[in-house]
Amino acid sequence: MNHPAKSRTNHFNITLKKGDHTKYFIAIILFSLFSFPILNAQDLTYNSCKLLAPSTFIFSNSFNSDNAPALANTIYPDTTVQVFKPKLLPDKMSFLERGLWGENGLVREFGIASPLTPEVRKHELEVRRVMLTAHQIGGFTTLGLMIATCYYGQRIIDGGVDGRKNFESTKSALVGATITSYSLTALLSILSPPPLIRRDETSTTSIHKFLAWFHVAGMIVTPILASLMDEHKPFNADKAHVHQVAGYITTAIFAASMIVITF
Repeated sequence: MNHPAKSRTNHFNITLKKGDHTKYFIAIILFSLFSFPILNAQDLTYNSCKLLAPSTFIFSNSFNSDNAPALANTIYPDTTVQVFKPKLLPDKMSFLERGLWGENGLVREFGIASPLTPEVRKHELEVRRVMLTAHQIGGFTTLGLMIATCYYGQRIIDGGVDGRKNFESTKSALVGATITSYSLTALLSILSPPPLIRRDETSTTSIHKFLAWFHVAGMIVTPILASLMDEHKPFNADKAHVHQVAGYITTAIFAASMIVITF
């Protein structure tokens, strides 16, 4: 004869042996200790999400920061907006660069360039690349004119009075072309928009700029020395040689600055 009730009772009857109470009690304590940090971390994560949710961070080069509060209030009425504007100008800018291309520079004040925005800055960097490419081409043109001027200057010194008579006009024309080309080439670099980032480190560009101080000085001193030799006065070989050395040194420094930036 079957006894279903008794069978069910025996099925769920769990008999704890001696010492099992202690084991189960220790297991419950260990489970609680390990579970609490996990639950606490989940709670902290949830709270952090709730704290971060009201803030909207906007990273976009094409985003108009002026419309950020209105956009955020449309999506989240109680949202506090923190807008990060992209860095559009380098930290280190010369006085001339800041006066021309700064956020309130002259080119913007007079409407030559548009107000500073990421799109406008991108266009300015393209203009900079074109101007510096033209600066490099102008540099090699100027170097050719310098070499030609030195050649005819040497012919004048070698020929003395006759050389002066035969080549003075040609040399004077070359001097004028050299000074004009040199000035326009320098302006292409000086007036170009600043880069996006300017690193304070030694590079071919920094060496090129360092050498510029010397050949600029040479371009000032050499014509002054030439002016001391009045064409209406007798030819002075000593003054001519001093002028010659200044011209050769200036040409050599200028050639070095072009080689550094090109190769």
